[in-house]
Amino acid sequence: MSHKAALRRNRTRAVAAASLIAAAALSLTACGSGDSDADAKGNPSATASATHPNSSADGSREAVDTKASNTSDSSVSANRCTNQQLEAAWSTFEGGPDMDYDGQQTARVVLKNTGPNDCAMVGFPGVQLQTEHGETWDLRRTNAKPTPVTLSAGGRATFDITFLASTRDDDRKFAPNQVVITPPNERGNIVLDWPYGGALLDQSAATHPGTFVGPVSTPES
Repeated sequence: MSHKAALRRNRTRAVAAASLIAAAALSLTACGSGDSDADAKGNPSATASATHPNSSADGSREAVDTKASNTSDSSVSANRCTNQQLEAAWSTFEGGPDMDYDGQQTARVVLKNTGPNDCAMVGFPGVQLQTEHGETWDLRRTNAKPTPVTLSAGGRATFDITFLASTRDDDRKFAPNQVVITPPNERGNIVLDWPYGGALLDQSAATHPGTFVGPVSTPES
């Protein structure tokens, strides 16, 4: 075989081999594209990503919910009962407490809405007992769960001060002169004189005192 013929045969083989390699590469590329399309259509994770909460549709819903919530909060805040529109008085509940009785008893406070519009409150009032000599006693709260109370104009809510009177000479005594009341979620105060005389058993330093305050509630009819 001549030298030129051998070169032509080698060149032909090289071209054929290159063609086979190119065809194989094209075949692999087509298979890869087919797999990607199948994943996009059938893979659950791909479907889930299309409905993720962070998508634009859900984002718009969240924005609407946030605005509604803010509007509601503003409305509740505007209608909250403030100390300026509340009037406090002692109730005649059960005839009032007997300071000679050595058991646990209740003094009930009535809060009246003196404003022209409805107002709402929920929670515990702050209650501080004060003596004429300047001693103070901030009452603990019960474990009762507060419920919202709405007062119409002239409407009333109540809360109870449960206490133990001091009936023995050797008791440690706390003789209230005034009661300072802070309505729920307020900073201003309403001051009442203590009308029952006598003294309480001083448990101001006790972990579980027999004197405490309850949440505001709607009076029983």
